[in-house]
Amino acid sequence: MNITKEDINQTNAVIRIRIAPEDWKPKVDKTLKDYRKSANIPGFRPGMVPISIINKRYGKAVLVEEINTILSDSLNTYIKDNQLQIVGEPLPLENKVDLDKEVEHEFGFEIGLVPDFTIPLSATDKFTLLQPEIEESLITEYTEELTNRYGTVTTPEVSVANDLLGGDFVELDEKGEVLAGGVYKPSVININKVGEEFKSKYIGKAKGDKIELKLAELSKDAAEVASMFGISKEEAEKLTGSFQFTVTQIHHIVPAEVNQELWDKIYGPGKVNNSEDFRKSLKMELMSIFGPKGERKLNNDMVDHLIKNTTITLPTEFLKKWLARVNKEPMSEAQFNMEMEAYTQSLKWRLIEDKIYKENNITVTQEEVTEYAHQLAHRYMGHSVPHEQIDEASKRLLQDEKEVNRMYERLYETKLIDLLRKTYTIEPKEIKRDEYDKLTESAK
Repeated sequence: MNITKEDINQTNAVIRIRIAPEDWKPKVDKTLKDYRKSANIPGFRPGMVPISIINKRYGKAVLVEEINTILSDSLNTYIKDNQLQIVGEPLPLENKVDLDKEVEHEFGFEIGLVPDFTIPLSATDKFTLLQPEIEESLITEYTEELTNRYGTVTTPEVSVANDLLGGDFVELDEKGEVLAGGVYKPSVININKVGEEFKSKYIGKAKGDKIELKLAELSKDAAEVASMFGISKEEAEKLTGSFQFTVTQIHHIVPAEVNQELWDKIYGPGKVNNSEDFRKSLKMELMSIFGPKGERKLNNDMVDHLIKNTTITLPTEFLKKWLARVNKEPMSEAQFNMEMEAYTQSLKWRLIEDKIYKENNITVTQEEVTEYAHQLAHRYMGHSVPHEQIDEASKRLLQDEKEVNRMYERLYETKLIDLLRKTYTIEPKEIKRDEYDKLTESAK
């Protein structure tokens, strides 16, 4: 066997593999002999079929399979041993060979190469970490939420402002009658969150009272309605008709007082001991709720910067040819160009990632994956679950190959982002929350 590489230019080459009969014949002969031992052909006893018949019936298929195996193994080994940075997959050239002849055959494969490139990682590059301003009104609102959560619940006969109404929603038709096959859902109405112009409808109600309403009265946010009904946001957006709500429960909350007893319930004994520390804790919690979108935007900005400012010469024509071959569904030119653009951007980022990992010796160990699986199980199951159950859940995660691959990817991504944040200059900037929400809306 002989393997050579012909460079066409810096991004394209052809690998030629010459194989002789001695490369494939021993394995083919052995396989055919094994076939002879088990072949069941009428007129012959098992194991007594003439080898000429076995060869005639199975010889060509066995030969093709063995040559394909040799070519695949040899090609992969050559690429690995010579550390070739290829993209896509090798494309076989039109190889005119006559496999009926036991002579040396040559097979050619076109490959796309990526020349070495430099990644712009420098502290001179500056990025902004947007942070939401935690207004006093938000702290007050969150304090009210906590005092209600830890307050005392009573069940009055008649509802007042801020009560919770438990009951059943039934969808109505255009005539105001119960819609056959319509939505029926038990849920809860928080009067405090009802639109101001509609609140009077929900005050002064007793068990058994019926209220006709539109879901938009309860919230203009389809996501909140979806949460109430346990459906998707898209399904909630379609529920524009009228509903009848029958009150079955009334819950009145007497808010807890803001004092040491409340602080100990929320944070544990002695962790927070005065109003100033309580306020700081609330601000940190609110930042942990709203802040991640700014963190994600920063990560996206750094990645976009790398993609835009890293010059990588790709074998564009080769990639077009390869992509056209692997796409089984027919596409228009516009569709193909869109897919090509998306693929090259994804490929470029993968090449950048791989180079950063290699140059900075970034690795993920099995121990780190095991620990991460344990953290995920803990997060999913909560803090009150016994350790034994969490251990069992983490073991199940580690037995799922796809889940393990996702964990490896996530840990690699985390280490890469950590490196970028340590390398680049990051400048925090606090802005009003409405502007913050607008600027970070698309951050994922």
